[in-house]
Amino acid sequence: MMFPRCARVCALLGLLAATPAMAAGPEGAPADSLTTVLPAVTVSGEKAELPSPDRTRIDAPRLAVQDPGSLADVAGLIPSARVVTNSRGETPLMIRGAPERHVQVFLDGIPLNLPWDERADLRIVPVVGTSRLEGTRGLTTLLDGPGVLAGSVKILTPTPEPGAPRNRVAFTVGEHVLGSTELEHNGRLGAWDVLAAGGWHGRNAVNLPSDTVERDGSDRRLNSDLSQYAALVRGSRAVREVGRLSLLGTYWTAEQGVPAELHLPDADARFWRYPVRERALLGATLEVPLDREGRWDLATALSADFFRQEIDPRGPDGWDAELQTGDDYEKNWDRTGYGKARLTHWLGDTTQLAVQGTARYTHHREILTVGGPTDAYSQWLASLVAEFEFHPVTDWQVRLGAGIDHVATPESGPQPANEAASHGTWNARLTRPLPGNAEAHLAASRRTRAPSLRELYSGALGRFVPNPDLAPEQQVLYEAGYARVATRWRIEAAAFLLYLEDGIERISLDNPARQFQRVNRTEIRVPGIELAGSWGLGPDLDLAAQHTILAARVKDDADFDRPAEDRPDYLSRLGLNWAPPRGPNGLAEAVVTGPRWSADATDPSGLRRLPAGVVWNARLGWRFDRPARGLEAHLRLDNVFNTRVDDQVGLPNGGRTFSGGLAVRF
Repeated sequence: MMFPRCARVCALLGLLAATPAMAAGPEGAPADSLTTVLPAVTVSGEKAELPSPDRTRIDAPRLAVQDPGSLADVAGLIPSARVVTNSRGETPLMIRGAPERHVQVFLDGIPLNLPWDERADLRIVPVVGTSRLEGTRGLTTLLDGPGVLAGSVKILTPTPEPGAPRNRVAFTVGEHVLGSTELEHNGRLGAWDVLAAGGWHGRNAVNLPSDTVERDGSDRRLNSDLSQYAALVRGSRAVREVGRLSLLGTYWTAEQGVPAELHLPDADARFWRYPVRERALLGATLEVPLDREGRWDLATALSADFFRQEIDPRGPDGWDAELQTGDDYEKNWDRTGYGKARLTHWLGDTTQLAVQGTARYTHHREILTVGGPTDAYSQWLASLVAEFEFHPVTDWQVRLGAGIDHVATPESGPQPANEAASHGTWNARLTRPLPGNAEAHLAASRRTRAPSLRELYSGALGRFVPNPDLAPEQQVLYEAGYARVATRWRIEAAAFLLYLEDGIERISLDNPARQFQRVNRTEIRVPGIELAGSWGLGPDLDLAAQHTILAARVKDDADFDRPAEDRPDYLSRLGLNWAPPRGPNGLAEAVVTGPRWSADATDPSGLRRLPAGVVWNARLGWRFDRPARGLEAHLRLDNVFNTRVDDQVGLPNGGRTFSGGLAVRF
């Protein structure tokens, strides 16, 4: 059951009040463990290793200077990552030019991708309580679970340190009621580490960039408002000295407008609102050694996920009108259970075998019209994999993995169901440390992604034509990489070649309704090179840069000569961060998006070429630090030169926006 606005706020405060019953997990917990906080963004890898060119860790100080209201504001720091807002108002993440459904987002080991759509909307994943964030590129391990083909974002929360501030209060304010508030408390209750966090972020409107006007002639994006509340409580305690039990509860609720594509006439544009977007997540993890010698480890995770959403497509003239029988008005309810168990056996100091099973069941119900029937859909997604890691000779590490992924759709609404299917998966990785604190690796992998329920059966309120015959995508990835870390600098480089068989892409249908449909392409090829580095230019002054080159093509007959949708030719980011421990500080950054093709129902070819663009952001702050406490004030200017860079055709980025804020730690 969902709540009216007042009750939602009361529920949020109630979660915070329940803090003593919960706690926070260790900062060194594995990335697939369930020590959790929603409004915290922290991530760690499977274990601490030498520098790796396909894994990026972003700590709290770097995240903080982005002044994030949600995960969408910081995920772009991952090399080869692109955060975009689509025509549904959702903000997914793409890595290495792969579709957003190839990227999984985890909250302390629990998947945040909504199973109905197999995507995570980063704009409504809050980040209060952030400690650190880790992103992976490519398929680094089968233990990340099914669906992780292009990479992942793993979110964890901090562990209180002796003498460190236990509380944080922060707020930002900006144009058009842009702003956020954050509250965080870290403490201890008996044997439990405790974390409670809550916050709000929102806006009344988004500014438009230069040479762009709305349908009414204004310089503000119509129907671009957002208001979201979130809360999280988490508890963690030691088990058998080195084991860990973690519990969590998190809840968020949002109301959001969806700006219409500017290139479409009013009759074809999508005027949507989300009156309700609400999610509650409960989870627990247990990680324990099974013997005194430490040769057997067990890691388990369980979660229950509840989501509800309403879509009002009636447009500005109908949003305030009373609903009538037969009106288009979509309501969705999702219930998802997730479980994972991994058994690891250490055969020596450098040899281990891990066997892992995961299972996820989701049940989706929807009503598309007022008074209309309720359609039910369900899906099972399961995986059983094993990975063996060993050193055949000194300084060489080998990881071999194999397994099977299984999918079944017992319920498919009014449409024909698909038969259950299983697909094999494997990976192989060779790693070698090199002189000078460097590492090189070679990797190859194959994994399948089953279409989501929405891809198969949803018509998106008339925007899409369903395609129940969609086949699973099958990815083969080859990769070589190098990384080196010195005292004042770090450099990473990787080259990869991706083949996606039966890749799912949307095409424009030549019909009066200008609809789209998802179809299987014969094959998509994506060769790419990514470079990333950082340099300490002086005391407290760092320069970070990344650049990725992509050449995505779709196979047409015998040749790869057709462009693939939403894959920029290149992506770049440059940031200069001056961060002394006290006094003034500053940040300047540039985000570059290369030319790309985007779906366009008004173009005879179904695609339109979008030009390259660069967006500059700047921040100035002043920090007052004392032992166990601190205060910082800041001013921020996003899109300094008011440049337009479309996320998709007719969907421009936000224009120049001014904001400022204050954060206190005590």
